[in-house]
Amino acid sequence: TTETSIALKFTPLDDLTLQYELEWKEYPAPSYTNSKKGISAEDAKSVMAEPLEPGKTYCVRLVAVDGSGNKGEPCKEMVLDTEQVGCTPKPDGGGGCCTIL
Repeated sequence: TTETSIALKFTPLDDLTLQYELEWKEYPAPSYTNSKKGISAEDAKSVMAEPLEPGKTYCVRLVAVDGSGNKGEPCKEMVLDTEQVGCTPKPDGGGGCCTIL
């Protein structure tokens, strides 16, 4: 995870599943409000949930979609935290100033 994204890798289910949908929500929201659709098996190496808020907790899950567009049952959700905004001094003595936009 980073301050504004969560990267995921997954193993495709089978040759019949053509696409996947990545869904995420801020914890403890009752429903999934964000998604990235049309994820192919080739994209399984790196899928990003973004943009996210720094220092927040998110629930993330994958849903398989067959060739007819039918969705399967979502996988078990993962609960992950994004990183806090970092404003610490750099090791090279470059100062510790940061600007939050």
